Amino acid sequence: MKLYHNIRLLYTPEGRSMLKGHAMRHVLRVEDAAVLTSDDGLIQQVGPLSEISAENAERIDCRGLVALPGFVDSHTHAVFMGERSLEFGMRAAGKSYQEIAEAGGGIRSTVEKVGNASPEEIAAYSKKYVLNALKLGTTTMEVKSGYGLTTQSEINLLKAAEILSRETPLDIIRTFMGAHAIPKGTPQAEYVDQVIEEQLPALPEGLAEFADVFTDCGYFTNEETVRILEACRSRGLKPKMHADELCDTGGAALAARLDAFSADHLLKINDDGIAALAASDRTVATLLPITALSIRSPFAPARKLIDAGSAVAIATDCNPGSSMSENMQLAMTLAVIGMQMTVEESLIAATLNGAAAIDRAHTHGSIEVGKVCDMVLYDIPRLEYLPYHVGVSDIVSVIKRGEIVSGEALN
Repeated sequence: MKLYHNIRLLYTPEGRSMLKGHAMRHVLRVEDAAVLTSDDGLIQQVGPLSEISAENAERIDCRGLVALPGFVDSHTHAVFMGERSLEFGMRAAGKSYQEIAEAGGGIRSTVEKVGNASPEEIAAYSKKYVLNALKLGTTTMEVKSGYGLTTQSEINLLKAAEILSRETPLDIIRTFMGAHAIPKGTPQAEYVDQVIEEQLPALPEGLAEFADVFTDCGYFTNEETVRILEACRSRGLKPKMHADELCDTGGAALAARLDAFSADHLLKINDDGIAALAASDRTVATLLPITALSIRSPFAPARKLIDAGSAVAIATDCNPGSSMSENMQLAMTLAVIGMQMTVEESLIAATLNGAAAIDRAHTHGSIEVGKVCDMVLYDIPRLEYLPYHVGVSDIVSVIKRGEIVSGEALN
């Protein structure tokens, strides 16, 4: 057992399911806090030190630091090959997403590099980004395939993510996303059939937990999305959706109708979509503010979503094209400044609601008895300082399953 004590302030959401609407404004604040963990890294007690009983525990002095739950980054494409900074320059020069793709950039440029790499090579290339995320406070990360677009390359990406789950301390949740783009020269209807009839049956059992589809103009239609996700569900994969990023297709409402775990991006969501997500007890609205910033788009309407009663999560969308960042703290800052979320809402969106978007709210996303002890210690005066200190990390130590895995050793 370990007793993390001398925590000046501890902030955490409360609950084992997503928090919706105005419930996202409540964050528990504990002064002079302590956290007792079991040998397997689960939280046994948490609260004021005066209320904790831990006679035989190893005592770890947290030096008066501030404790928050580890970030849950519930939408990334963090296994890939090759950077795309030239495209960044093209966007800076005013080129659109579509113009960059027509010039040979975009998703397909990464697909080519991935197609020439083994799972081990992809994992070795991507590992630095995953470890950067850990240093920046992310302790659980969802990782999608989607840069393969062939059966073997999609499997290779998921195997790379599996390797990283073994070689790094993070919990890495794997998502199959063969339906990320259409391979050049392949008719769209033919590729949809390939995803359903070739890629999906070839996935080794247990290699992915979720399935995602890029439902948008120029990518997959709502009807194709239903076909793909129903086929994935029949094989035990849980549905997620990229929705309403580039244009309004009614994707958010479709995600709610399909009982998807999340509808992601939502830059162009309509009022019917907002109402559908507010009515859903399953589908989390996952917003990606770094992506909006990177592609020079207006931010998703977080304020309208929350005020309507939706559950909102935020994630980095870490990928080599439209969001080259592993920094969940930056996502929080943009959520507050750019999407008019409160600080408390942004913390819940980056932790407990992110966990709900990957079906982990019962075990992750908050510092509560029975959950995994994923905790980050900051040298900050209070919670509000975290998004206020723009683009700079004040992390001292990152704790994963009750063990310090990054930053300074304590004691």
